[in-house]
Amino acid sequence: MNVSRWIISLLLMSAFVETKAQLTVEVTNPSNEYREEVIELPLDEVCKRLKTTCDSIRVLDRAGLDIPCQWTHDGKLLIGAYVRKHGTNSYTLVKGKTPQFPDLCDGTIHPERKDDFAWENDRGAYRVYGPALEATGERSFGIDVWTKNTPDPVVNDRYYIEDVVMMPKVDSLRRIDRQRGDSLYRINSYHHDHGKGLDPYKVGATLGCGAPALLLGDSIVMPYCFERFEVLTHGPLRFEVCLRQSPRVVRGDTIIESRLIRLDKGSNFNRMEVWYDGLSKPAAFCSGVVIQKEDPEGLILGKNYVAYTDPTDQPDVHHAPLYVAALFPYGKVETKKIGHHALGVVPNYQGEHFTYYFGSAWSKYDVRTEEEWQARIHWFIRSLEVPLQVVMKN
Repeated sequence: MNVSRWIISLLLMSAFVETKAQLTVEVTNPSNEYREEVIELPLDEVCKRLKTTCDSIRVLDRAGLDIPCQWTHDGKLLIGAYVRKHGTNSYTLVKGKTPQFPDLCDGTIHPERKDDFAWENDRGAYRVYGPALEATGERSFGIDVWTKNTPDPVVNDRYYIEDVVMMPKVDSLRRIDRQRGDSLYRINSYHHDHGKGLDPYKVGATLGCGAPALLLGDSIVMPYCFERFEVLTHGPLRFEVCLRQSPRVVRGDTIIESRLIRLDKGSNFNRMEVWYDGLSKPAAFCSGVVIQKEDPEGLILGKNYVAYTDPTDQPDVHHAPLYVAALFPYGKVETKKIGHHALGVVPNYQGEHFTYYFGSAWSKYDVRTEEEWQARIHWFIRSLEVPLQVVMKN
């Protein structure tokens, strides 16, 4: 009996000691607007203060509930924070097994669709084109946008249903009965909305939504498909991939473009960091969005952004426009319309790392009107200008 009481007392003492190893993170919002975004902490410092490893960290909100956290390839601990205007919220970090949360921010290559690389978060999905497509000679340069109106992942299922399960059956059925084959395609294809979104965006030989490029005079040196990729981070809060594009010859230089793309939970905007190796002479750099020839209305050239209301590839069928934009909050950028593109242009660019943002929203999901889309753009830029203040306390 005495031994049992001793064991119970020892367990209680251990639990008490465990709960003492904790860290408080205070997040202050100095802006006049509600903020919900992913914050970063130095992972090594957190582990040192908690005397634990990166896979043994729990993050609790003020109600004592676990909230998502994630560690990254470059030594950051991510927390999904939310703070009212001019307010301070606090989170408690303790030792313990990190709970599993759904990977809402994820991406992978899809060899079943000619090496597409696609990624998504809870707001939208995107894709770029890979080596297998380039080998066919098809001219697809830019970044594609897939809409969704659910926070749940949709990309893998769409590829599997259309390119693995459906298309072989459609092709076989069309040889017997064209009408039935077309009907099977319509009721399964991700080019039609079956309740969770679709692929309604026309890219082709354009920049699409936010692809980077060099600009010689008024001629865009279109990028081509990626050659290699490396997924750096994926999880409940952030996805990151590094893409190395196929080499191009520009003014006698063999240049290689590299892209580091990051998409956080809850954000309509991807962060793009791009740089060029092999560029011996300055050129202009540009990025932006394609303006569809059928509907040039809905274009906005802001001081540090370009935005467009895209009618989609079948406006009379979908009746739900797609909003796209490219944002340039860092450095001097001139916004202009060149041909069928709205661009942000950086003159005298020498290949150095340059960061901007690109993104989208769908009128059947979280942004209903052009005015809302402009408000979302301005809100995001203001959030970059007035960041949340993060302080760790033992």
